[in-house]
Amino acid sequence: MALKQSAHARGVIPTPVATACEVVACRASFTLTGDLAVGDIVEMMSLPAGHVPVDILFDGDAMGAGTVSVGLLNADKSDLDTAASGGAAWLTGGAVTAAAGLRADSAGLRAMSRCAPSQSANRPIGIKIATDTTAISGTIGLTMLYRSA
Repeated sequence: MALKQSAHARGVIPTPVATACEVVACRASFTLTGDLAVGDIVEMMSLPAGHVPVDILFDGDAMGAGTVSVGLLNADKSDLDTAASGGAAWLTGGAVTAAAGLRADSAGLRAMSRCAPSQSANRPIGIKIATDTTAISGTIGLTMLYRSA
């Protein structure tokens, strides 16, 4: 298992915060430079403190075969934290066999609606490679919609 990070996750590009009750959209991208294996985590961005998720969209170039899951990461960023994510990953087993987009499934949307905000810390959001991909190049993206709690 390897941890990879986008520019948003490394803090190079700041993640915007809501100033009132508006929904904010933030898209982070990651350029693949090698094969992603089962269990690899790509940390894409952080959910700002005091905010809750509304929706999540995955997009990317064709990644060959494989599936991904998306949600909040655990403390050591080695896996998805389904308890903190509201009881389930926000996107589970999304097939990435073609250049296309994926949206949170119904269980993921339900989990997002139950996700309690952290008032003290930003929380990392990541993509976990659930089944092996064959892509060695291309770009993957994650668009997070969120609001102030």
